[in-house]
Amino acid sequence: MSWLWIEPFGGMAGDMFLAGLLDLRDERFDLAALRELAGRIVGDEARLETAEVVRGSIRATLCEVHTPESAHAPHRGLAELTELVRAADLSEPVTRRSLAVLRRIAEAEAKVHGIPVELVHFHEVGAVDTLVDVCGAVWALERLGVERVAASAPLLGEGTVECAHGIMPVPAPGTAEILRGLPSLPGGGPGERTTPTGAALLAELGELPAPPRGFAAQSVGYGAGRRDPDHGPPNLLRVQLGGVPSGTTERATLWEGAFNLDDATGEEIAFCTEELRNAGCLDVWTAAVQMKKNRPGTVVSVLCREADRDVVERIAFTHSPTLGVRWSERERRECERKTLEVDVDGTLVRVKQRVHDGPLRDADLSPEYEDLAQLARGSGLPLRHWEQRAIARAREALTRGRPAT
Repeated sequence: MSWLWIEPFGGMAGDMFLAGLLDLRDERFDLAALRELAGRIVGDEARLETAEVVRGSIRATLCEVHTPESAHAPHRGLAELTELVRAADLSEPVTRRSLAVLRRIAEAEAKVHGIPVELVHFHEVGAVDTLVDVCGAVWALERLGVERVAASAPLLGEGTVECAHGIMPVPAPGTAEILRGLPSLPGGGPGERTTPTGAALLAELGELPAPPRGFAAQSVGYGAGRRDPDHGPPNLLRVQLGGVPSGTTERATLWEGAFNLDDATGEEIAFCTEELRNAGCLDVWTAAVQMKKNRPGTVVSVLCREADRDVVERIAFTHSPTLGVRWSERERRECERKTLEVDVDGTLVRVKQRVHDGPLRDADLSPEYEDLAQLARGSGLPLRHWEQRAIARAREALTRGRPAT
């Protein structure tokens, strides 16, 4: 499993994170790829440049996005930003996660100013460079094959910062709201070290404070901020891209959410659970229960990561009549999962492999239903027949040493 470990020991901003990802010097994500993405979002309005700089005697990459809007940011709302992101024709996961980061910023600003989210004007964070920072970072994770993200506590800075609403304390009110409930490190000298965009990326993408045991870094990158302060740690963050040894199991902290329904139709429940699955929940299930006044009801339950709790609540309140979602923390021991393709009578069948410390068993191999269904419909033979054939071929491939991916 591929991990990215974000260490904002000197601060966290969108451009710093993007620069750190570029500093990994991985051919799957480079400046040319980022420029292509920026073109899809804003056409020729953005000019991207990188430079090697030194911060506190450490070599790092500085990434700057120049647009006509950089000096005078327009007032854009979330709906306008959403339209730009959706028009970029990104993959569904990248679109969803990018919009989730932007929504975190909008919701924080709405709470700080006491106005509806729809009325929030993004000011500085609505500029084109922020769209490139957010979409570029999420897109980079997809291109780099990152499956999980760990993020340690960010350095906040001290004193005050001048923003669109005047002189504000550090962290800025929006940043403080985004990081509410998450660990952070006050200090680092005068000035702002963590921006709202950086905080939103950490809050949305980070799952654990550190990668699991056995993590081995394959590449390390340093992203620099524009300032080079005389006091405090260097204005840098570090990212490490790597993985854990094959067969390693890990303990993950997850959240189980549940809500009761006794006045929803079957169609409403089906649509709500489908939306929860599409939103990235690890599991969604329902159970029939007897509720007050002997009315039949349904409990909808989800298992998700910390970063997905807000979207679960939003879906529950939008697509069901529930009045509340109950949460409980759960610990899960997870096995590594891999996928291989095997040829079964001329048809490629995807087989998921559960990897653990013990010997390979048939129960560790799970062929994809859609591939088996295609074979069953075309042959008239039972699904179980093709399942057994696919498992046998997968065992043969693994015995010969063909790796899963």
